[in-house]
Amino acid sequence: MIFYKSVSAGNDFIHIESTAPGPGSKGNLAKRICDRVAGAGADGVVFYNLRENGESADFEIFNRDGSQAELSGNGMAGLSALLFYLDKFENRVVLHTKVGVRRHELVERKENTFRLKIEIGEADFSRKDFFPFLQEDRVCYEHQGIMFHPVSVGNPHIVVIPEKEKSGREMISIGKMLENANIFPRKTNVEFVLKSPPDLSPGSSGANYRVFYYERGVGPTQSSATGSAAVFAVLQKLGEVQNRLTIGTPSEGLNVFGKKQIFIENFTKIVYKGICLNA
Repeated sequence: MIFYKSVSAGNDFIHIESTAPGPGSKGNLAKRICDRVAGAGADGVVFYNLRENGESADFEIFNRDGSQAELSGNGMAGLSALLFYLDKFENRVVLHTKVGVRRHELVERKENTFRLKIEIGEADFSRKDFFPFLQEDRVCYEHQGIMFHPVSVGNPHIVVIPEKEKSGREMISIGKMLENANIFPRKTNVEFVLKSPPDLSPGSSGANYRVFYYERGVGPTQSSATGSAAVFAVLQKLGEVQNRLTIGTPSEGLNVFGKKQIFIENFTKIVYKGICLNA
């Protein structure tokens, strides 16, 4: 079985064109191939198929633990980059996801690196299937002493804005606790928002916030496009940002922007093509 691997700001995905396996076997395959010792290693697996009209593709995303997710911004970015790399599309691609159609544009290409405009969709602060505890006109909630802001951007997120900066170990512990808390029937992704000091040095990304991402079914990751969109939506609702936000990541700044619809602009690389001998 042939696969490709993409990396978006440190968030890596395996991409497999497949119509044969059912959801159960796709989850098992994702768990095996994402293993960083016995497999190729990744945060998740994207299964895709080109539609007969030649104008769009189907998109499914499975996490490292084998669970299926509703959406992944960097997963979509990786698949879009791959389809551009394989010359399946010229500068636009339409993906059919579990939560609807998402449209993506190629902004710039340099060999196997693609700068993309990724459509995430609208933020929704009223998803009671994700957050049964929601109350009208309330934006902040508490669990086990942790204050958080719940929001859906196609998948569930809670945004934590600590009063004091926490260590990575503390955020991993809190993230794991919140991901699996019984108040979230479909589990949740967790983002910790950390304000960055101004950096005016040459080559600075200009990022005004840093984010620690703890992803459902994965654990800590270097970046998350839907997580960044969730942070943007919450900060926008709180009046902290307007129509654009730059978030610092280990490799580059990630731009989030929009009013009703949220978009991400990032860089995605197709890093290798491989053959899985244990599919």
